[in-house]
Order: sequence, then C-alpha cells, then structure tokens
Amino acid sequence: MTERPVVLIADDNDDVAMLLKSYLRPLDCDFITARDGDEALALAQSRLPELVLLDVMMPKRSGWEVCQALKGVQRTACIAVVLVTGRGEVKDRLTGLQVGADDYLVKPFNRDEVVKRCKALLDRNHAKTTEAATPGRGALENLLIDRATGLPTVAMQLDRVKEMLIEQGEIGIVFIDIEQYESIEAEYGWAFFDEFLRRVAEVVTAETKKRFQNASIAAHRVAGSSFFVFFQTRGVDHALESTANELRETLVTALRQQFPKMSQEQIGFFVGATRVEYRPQIRLERQVYFGMQVAADAVRDAEVQRKKQLTRELRDIIRRKRITTLFQPITRAKDGTVFGYEVLTRGPAHSSFRNSDMLFSFAREAKLAWALEAIALEVALKRLREVDLLDRKFLINLEAEMFSQSEFRIHEVSAYFAEHRGHFVLELTERAAIEDYAVFRKVLDEFRGKDIEVAIDDAGSGYASLEAIAALAPDYLKVTKSLVSTLAAEPIKQDLVKMLVELAGKIGAKTIAEGIETVEEYETCRELGIDLMQGYYIAHPQEQLRSGDAEVARSLSGQYAAVR
Repeated sequence: MTERPVVLIADDNDDVAMLLKSYLRPLDCDFITARDGDEALALAQSRLPELVLLDVMMPKRSGWEVCQALKGVQRTACIAVVLVTGRGEVKDRLTGLQVGADDYLVKPFNRDEVVKRCKALLDRNHAKTTEAATPGRGALENLLIDRATGLPTVAMQLDRVKEMLIEQGEIGIVFIDIEQYESIEAEYGWAFFDEFLRRVAEVVTAETKKRFQNASIAAHRVAGSSFFVFFQTRGVDHALESTANELRETLVTALRQQFPKMSQEQIGFFVGATRVEYRPQIRLERQVYFGMQVAADAVRDAEVQRKKQLTRELRDIIRRKRITTLFQPITRAKDGTVFGYEVLTRGPAHSSFRNSDMLFSFAREAKLAWALEAIALEVALKRLREVDLLDRKFLINLEAEMFSQSEFRIHEVSAYFAEHRGHFVLELTERAAIEDYAVFRKVLDEFRGKDIEVAIDDAGSGYASLEAIAALAPDYLKVTKSLVSTLAAEPIKQDLVKMLVELAGKIGAKTIAEGIETVEEYETCRELGIDLMQGYYIAHPQEQLRSGDAEVARSLSGQYAAVR
C-alpha cells in the first residue's frame, strides 16, 4: 500500500466520477474507479481503500448492497463509506444509516462540503490505523474488543479455549447475563450503562482469577450485556451450578455496593453453567459453541420463570394502582428556561418496574398494555389536578392504538384538558400501525379544537413515523434518542436531524430532542437548530413541581447550569 490514501469512486456516470476526482485532488489521494456494484465490491475487497464513494443506483449491485457487504465483513468493515446519490430524503438517509454508511452526499455537490466530509473520514481512518499499529493491538483485535468493557469477544478467545479443551480434556463454561440491562440503560442512559458494564467486567475478571486457573473471560458480543467464563475443571470439586451461583451472589453484592444510588432490585444476574468433555471425532468449534449454548439455555429457563413472576407482579401493580407520576423538565435550547414537562409513569420504587420503559414494554409483551395505560392516565390526571400548571406545557404519552379502544374514556380526558386550554400536548407513540389516518386525524382535530396540541414521538426512527408526520401535521416532533446518541460524531445522524428541523419549520412545528446525556450531544443539538431539549444531562424526572421557572432551573443538573 502506498503512503498516499487510496480512494475508490464507484459511479456508472463518468462525468460524476471525474467531478468527484477533481474535487478531491487537494487531498493528495490515489484514485481507482468502478462503473458498477460488482466491480466496486471486488476492488474494495482487493485494494482495501481508505475511502469509498458509492453511487446508490448502480448496475448489478446498488450502493446500499455494496456498503452492507463491506461493513458486514471484518476485513473491510473499517473502510469509510460515503453514499452518493440524488435521493436525499429522510427514508433514504435512514437506509444509509442502517447499512452502515459513514456519510451521505446528495447531488448536486458542493465542492467545499465534499472536501470537508471526505477529509474528516480520511483523517479518522488514519487515526484508527495509527491506533491499530500500537504494540499488542492489531487492527483485527480492535474489531474484536468490546469497548465498553475492554474484554475480548468470544471469537477472539476461541483458539485459546480450544487449546484448553484439548490439553485438559474437559472445560467448564459459565454464562452471565445482566438481568435488567434494558431498564438500566433506559432509565440511566447509555453512558451510565457503559460504566456499569465496565464495572461488571472488572468484578467478573477479579472473581474468575480467584476461583479458576488459566481462565478466559469474554464478552458475548460487542456492545452486549452478557459474558462467558471458560476455565479448567480438573481439580475443581464443587458442582458447577454452585460455583455459578456463588459468582452471581458476589456480583450482586459488589455491584450494589458500587452503585448505591441505583434501585437495588435492578441489579441482578442470570447465570448458567456446564462442562464440556473433549471428543476428538467432533470439530472443536462445535464442541465449544454447543457448551456455550447449553450454559445460555440454562439462563433462558431462568428468564422464562422470571417473566412469569414479573407478569404476576405487574398484574398486582395494575390492580392496586401502585404507580407514580413523574415530571421530566423540557427546556428551551436558546436560553435554558423551562418550557414544560413530559409526564412519565414509573412503577413502585422497590419493584422490577421502577423504570418507565421497562414497565410499558413488559406490559405490551404480557398483553397488559391497555390496562396499564388506563391506570397511568387516571393517576397522572389526579396528580396534575394537585399542581399549579402556571404557563408550562405538559406532554402526556398515549399509544396511538389507545384511541381505538371503546373503553378508553377519551371524552372525559378531553374535558379535563379543555378546562386548562393551552397546557397539554398529546405525545403519540406509534408502536402499532395507524390503519386509517383520515379517521385518526378527525379524532385529533377534536382535541385541537380545545387547544390540545399533538407531538409525534420518536421522529426519525423509521418511515412509519414520517408517514404519521405527513398525515397528522403535529405541533411537535420529538427526535428519537437513537439519533441524539453519538450525534456529534456521526454526519448521517446530523443530516437527519437537520432535515427533521427543516421539516418541522415547514409544517410550523417545534422540535424536541430527547435522551440528551452528554455535553457534546447538547451542544450539537443547539447548533443544528433544535428548539427544545430533555435528557439526563439536563435533569432527571422529578416527583415534585416547583413554583416557577427560576426555582426549577436551580434544580437542574450542575453540568447543565455550567454550559448555560
């Protein structure tokens, strides 16, 4: 490979390829070209360029297909890919994001923008190459390390485990799975959960070294929530199940001590264990993976029993109305003042359903969503009657399918909202498809006639949301937290947020970015023109409402106050 970076330009239009070459000459690159998708994929696999510019609509294979093929293989996954197209709609950019593209350029091109974006990707690629050259860590190893925990994944440990099995004739495998990983991440945010994962890995590593000789610890997969421990069983007298249970108890005790402010019921682990005896007539990989499956199946059985217990617990919560209404501040991006609150529902403090996302997602799974939604709305309205609304907005979450339930007392709710005109926003989630937008919009028009506004939740999460935006003309677009997460570092996400901001401007709506957890996400949202913000970086949900903006502002996080 030459010292100059190699750039592959794949486009069946020679004029476009020449134009891109001329734009990028100041970057001092070597260029190779392809005129169809098959040729582009073959060249990328053989030459391993630092950067590939792919026309989306090419003969033989589309740019989307080539991108997905490159990103799906370790050898080519690190190649920076820019999709080049005349189709710049939100749904097209979402497709680009889903197939793993690093950036997106829309025809006609702006020279400065093309150079800026391609240079940023080449610089990033160079930085990764330099890091991979560090002694002890190659490029392949970087792909097989779970960054949250620092642990190797199973694929990286496999050769060592096979050697252990051959040498010892038998190995033990313990599978460890974080019990409520989804609710922990949903309640505390991904940054906190990454730290939680890191601490779990530290405890697993320390305890494994104490208990077993020459053990190997592996993350189940990159960015996962489970771990495998492989160890010698020769000389181990204890039953593996007892050993696994001891390890689980140690983990629970250690993590509860390290995270005392978390709900202690959220900190739990499933464990499963098995022995694998060496059988020379069977391929080694199959023996190891079969053992892993047996250990994981033991955990699955425990999870089934856990779900039955959770269903009983949730039925009791609904029957006894054991839920709490919380208020999460939403602030104005331009000056940080309080715009209003999202009204959230949380289960009992010392239960498995303390987290809102866990509560409602499990209710849908257990076919108890309607019963929970009705109780949540009843309790929320009771709580709202007790507070001074002042001039603030209150966003009430409702599943779109709730409006089709004949038992849902929508007119009673509407009457209460009408008594407090201008204060309430219905935040619609669309987890079930709206079958008839015309009929549904008539229902919403009844609310709008009483100054009740409408927000679409998770805008930008998929084409269904875009259809809802076009059909329902909401007053607010809530930018999904999956777009906000790592927004500062991902150009495609930035473009998508820009387009949502522009779309909101065209329909007279305001944008709300949710799930802001870092200063980088906060600053980027402001730069992209977001109107309103919420997230743990700004403030956590609270049980009590203060009397005015100044007092609420003083209650917000110190980090947020610092950036203001």
